[in-house]
Amino acid sequence: MQKNAVILCSSLLLILGLGAITYWALARDHSQSIKGNAEIDWVDFVKLNGHTYTGLYDGVLVNPDDVTDAVAGKVKFKVGDVVSNPEYRTKEGDAAFLAIGTQLYEVKGYKPEEMIAAEDKSRIGGYRIYVEDSYYKTLNRRSFKDLPMDQVSKIELYKMNETIPYRTLVNQEQADFIHLLKSGEYKPTYTPNTQNGDPSYYSMVFYTNEPIAYSFSIADDGDHVFFYPWDLSLVDNRIRTLMADSNKS
Repeated sequence: MQKNAVILCSSLLLILGLGAITYWALARDHSQSIKGNAEIDWVDFVKLNGHTYTGLYDGVLVNPDDVTDAVAGKVKFKVGDVVSNPEYRTKEGDAAFLAIGTQLYEVKGYKPEEMIAAEDKSRIGGYRIYVEDSYYKTLNRRSFKDLPMDQVSKIELYKMNETIPYRTLVNQEQADFIHLLKSGEYKPTYTPNTQNGDPSYYSMVFYTNEPIAYSFSIADDGDHVFFYPWDLSLVDNRIRTLMADSNKS
């Protein structure tokens, strides 16, 4: 009887030991599936309902009220925080930069498999827009060259990291601003002057008859004003008058 008890105890210890080894191995494999030695530059994406959406960095929702209360899904895992294995395969609920629990909402006028939005008070308009990858191809091209200039109704200028425009251009100011941008000189090899610090960055938002406005960056390094309609373009410094904060005395 004592011998059987010893055998039973030994068997239980063996089972527990094997279980611990298996758990350790599985935990190690899971860790290795998301950890690696590479540094990944993640694109701003979210994966929901079998679709992959990419953040529309050059778009601003004209009417924030177009974002409905209908929830398309929510973020389950933020890969930008922990994943460094380039072989990691994204899965349902993954997002690059959105926090876990972030809700994605449907947008009026678009199917949820076309466009969704996440609330973000740090963005112009108060939302990040995400466009489904295959649907993005059906949108109008979003570069400055493809902007329908004849449909622009106003231009708003924003200082970096601000969500309230400091200046709005209409009529002749708008026309002059567009003319100066279009007549810029392409200098793809130009290196911005950073001797006195980083250039001052601004956002230009062009409103047309579309529900999503066009947004582009423009910068001033003290020597030149420049932006990227495609390659870097130097703009006539006269544009500084139109970029000045008209609220300052």
